[in-house]
Amino acid sequence: MRDNSLAKHLISLGHEVSMLPTYLPHFLDEEPVSGEEPIFFGGINVYLQHKFSLFRHTPSWIDKAFDNPWLLRKAASRSGMTSSKDLGEITLSTFKGEDGPLAKEVSKVLDWFKKHGSPDVLFLSTIMLAGIGKVLKRELKIPVFGFLQGEDSFLDSLLPEYREKAWKLLSSDVAKLDGCIAPSRYFGKLMAERLSINLENIRYHPNGITTEGVVPSHEQLKVPTIGYLARLCPLKGLDILVDSFIELKDSERHKDLRLNIAGGMTNEDEPFVNEQKSKLSRAGLDDFFSISPNISRDEKFTFLKELTVFSVPARYPEAFGLYVIEAMLAGTPVVLPNTGAFPELVDSTGGGIIYDPDLTGAYTQTLNDLLLDKGATQMMGVKAHQSVVKQFANEGLAQRLVDEILSPISVS
Repeated sequence: MRDNSLAKHLISLGHEVSMLPTYLPHFLDEEPVSGEEPIFFGGINVYLQHKFSLFRHTPSWIDKAFDNPWLLRKAASRSGMTSSKDLGEITLSTFKGEDGPLAKEVSKVLDWFKKHGSPDVLFLSTIMLAGIGKVLKRELKIPVFGFLQGEDSFLDSLLPEYREKAWKLLSSDVAKLDGCIAPSRYFGKLMAERLSINLENIRYHPNGITTEGVVPSHEQLKVPTIGYLARLCPLKGLDILVDSFIELKDSERHKDLRLNIAGGMTNEDEPFVNEQKSKLSRAGLDDFFSISPNISRDEKFTFLKELTVFSVPARYPEAFGLYVIEAMLAGTPVVLPNTGAFPELVDSTGGGIIYDPDLTGAYTQTLNDLLLDKGATQMMGVKAHQSVVKQFANEGLAQRLVDEILSPISVS
């Protein structure tokens, strides 16, 4: 979604842009900027070619059948089926690129570019595609950059026998690119250390969103509401928010307070979500919460505008947190832990408050104080919206990408 929005505004500036999906079809909440492009490194083909040598030599029509978007979406809906061992091995196979069992998939990408023409520059949506990027840079003789987007949490979750080798392979591949693009200064510095590359080779370009058509509601909300909009999983801290909400209701200082929850949910997440529902029901709060999984873009901003405070108490340091600027764009102040990129976002916008997650009771107290200060929430909400329009609108970030990254390339 981030890439599609940025591509849309690059096109509006007169540039030709193609978005090529990898592994799965694009899941977008707005009109795609590219037509029906082939899916490269389709998830089913990757799995079969990694597991069985036979599929490394099958004809293109068989591969194309496995890359059917409907079939890939069906496979994606059954997440959690790949074992930890398979996940580690497939990651290493992907990083090996032309030197591993997925060499045929690398050739497909290269052949497509040779047939359709080389671009002036190639951006990898995630640095984990560096194994493909280094081949395209060498063969097409074009500059290749990779976006950094929170890959550390995935790599660190691999089994120990795969983790170290994955980092080493990725580091070697990244060194062959023209550079990386980090969404926050925090994450750029972190990944420079983890990938053993010079910080000068990492450019800073924040993630952005399309801001047009999103106008905050200036009406005073009748019912105070805390909101959450992110994946409905433990890593994002949904259960932490639920526990704090129950504490706030027990304090009897927030009798009308509601909790509205939304976000992406897979079959794998469902037991965790049901656990949170049961917890709230046992506390007698059935009339004070709602859970809405997998909402659309229009539903998303309607949801965000109806919140007094937005909070995702993530358990791990986020590289950015696109949901934060979405909430701010809707004019809703945020409460976030002082980890990862969150302090940068709050400091640069004035649109919220950070708290120390290691300090017992700090989260609930921060929510309590902000909910009781209506003047502060309104002021932060106004600041948040204005700052996002100014700093994180892809309408402006597209031009910044051209000025700061593309123009220096064409000059050199």
